[in-house]
Amino acid sequence: MRFLPFLWFMFFSLFSQAEIYKWVDENGKVHFGDKPRQQKAVNAQKVQIQTNPSSWQPLNIQVLYRGSLEQTLTDEHELDQQRIQKEVNWVYRFYDEILYFDFYKKVPVKINVLRDVQEYHNYVFKISGFSPKNSLGVYLPSLHEIAVFIHPDRYGGKEGTYRTIKHEASHAIIGSLAELIPAWLNEGMAEQMEYMTYQGGKFTIPHHKRNRRSVLRSRQRLMAVDSFIEIDSQRWRKAQADGVPTQEVAGQLVYLSLSKSYGRSFITRLLQDYKRGVRKRSFYLLDEHYIGGASAFKLHWQTWLNKDMKNPAEIQLP
Repeated sequence: MRFLPFLWFMFFSLFSQAEIYKWVDENGKVHFGDKPRQQKAVNAQKVQIQTNPSSWQPLNIQVLYRGSLEQTLTDEHELDQQRIQKEVNWVYRFYDEILYFDFYKKVPVKINVLRDVQEYHNYVFKISGFSPKNSLGVYLPSLHEIAVFIHPDRYGGKEGTYRTIKHEASHAIIGSLAELIPAWLNEGMAEQMEYMTYQGGKFTIPHHKRNRRSVLRSRQRLMAVDSFIEIDSQRWRKAQADGVPTQEVAGQLVYLSLSKSYGRSFITRLLQDYKRGVRKRSFYLLDEHYIGGASAFKLHWQTWLNKDMKNPAEIQLP
């Protein structure tokens, strides 16, 4: 929800970094390896690995106007549906090509657009029994739908609405594939998707300025990072009510991780573990998957807070 202000991976990595050789032994059996066999090998040859263009096929994202917009839709409230199709597909494609999630058997999320915050609250409560207080949009897992209202200028206007849709699309992807994912990773990934673009075969994630400002203002009272990643959903909401910038900190943690190759490996392995239903606590998974373990993660986070976050470079991923 956007609030108001592994083995496959290892297999892929090995094949992308090493030369592959094929040989036939004296019994006619075919073998593959990263070094050519000189002894008892027949017709040893280097295998040319073909890198094919992406097989990504855009998903059809359904956008529906609800409430009073069903009867009267003016230019003031109409959104660019082609843009929504394009940008939500960016989010799906990022998870598919960068984090190696598989969506091809999943139903694309449906997006419901409401006129204003009051209609949004009424609509969400009517269809789900849930009251989306203090939110700009929400993903409803039981329906696999997003609800969002046209943002007024103080929340970014239509541009803010498009960002919220991308944010909630991230929740829809994770919610449909990895229900056990902790709040910090779920929200942190959604924060990155708000400003992410895809042009010329590259994903670009600019640094989230609002997150940065909020974390810098609150830096002296932030909880230890190893405690932060253990927060469950209930404690997360309480911390937000107490004024702790949980969403912003989560955004910075994930941005830091995605900016480094070993950090992206860490995020990918976490998501794959949760996708498989692993029930280990976040701290133990962190210690298991992060290069250098939890101590290295804490050190990198402190360096980020004290130095690197002040002038971060944007992330570009092929």
